[in-house]
Amino acid sequence: MAKKILVPIDLADMATSENVLKAAIDQASLGESELTVMTVVPDIVAGLDWRYAIRGEMGGSEEFDMKKIVREALERLNQVVSQRVPSGMHVKTIARHGTVYEEVLEVAGEIGADQIVIGAHRPGLADFLLGPNTARVVRHARCSVNVVRGE
Repeated sequence: MAKKILVPIDLADMATSENVLKAAIDQASLGESELTVMTVVPDIVAGLDWRYAIRGEMGGSEEFDMKKIVREALERLNQVVSQRVPSGMHVKTIARHGTVYEEVLEVAGEIGADQIVIGAHRPGLADFLLGPNTARVVRHARCSVNVVRGE
């Protein structure tokens, strides 16, 4: 039984993230597991302000404060967790900035994760493989990885 479960979610894809969080909660409910729910603000592409992407809006600007963007992502993550995780369950939240799979693997190592529960989009005709971040986490994780398909 996993004691420490890492749950990376994508705030821009809440449909898949809700399925991932539900699967992790179900697994944590089987024992005395601790959930660590995280999100990663991807590296900034020149000319795009990810605050808009985090809120699901289009557009952006060239000026940004990355620390503020990560704080905003953490606030949103805390809202998601407080609305969906049952009271009394041990849960921590983390927001990071960087390359998604690298940050997920780093946090897994830092917390000593026994399992990672991560989402993957349902494949379309042109995409029968896992997304690049999920695939890399699966390949390089030092613990079990549960991949939850999106609807």
